[in-house]
Amino acid sequence: MCDTLNYVKVSKRNLTLSLPSDLIRDAKVRAAERGMSLNAWIQQALDRTLRFDRDYVAAGEKFLNASTKGLYSLPKKRWKREDLHDR
Repeated sequence: MCDTLNYVKVSKRNLTLSLPSDLIRDAKVRAAERGMSLNAWIQQALDRTLRFDRDYVAAGEKFLNASTKGLYSLPKKRWKREDLHDR
């Protein structure tokens, strides 16, 4: 259920957080609804956030690299009217 990147092979360390008690209570309920421990749910949420951030930055870099080449770097293709309009 938890998609970890490569954290399974890494040794684990403890982390102490100070959170409002109602937030902890609600998070425990939400994790239990998913059949997970709070620890596993938090690990999954952090993993997804880090993956999203990494993918977002990579996509931005890919876009910027492509944009510096300009439109003329696109493959040359001659379009036919039939290809562009369904009739």
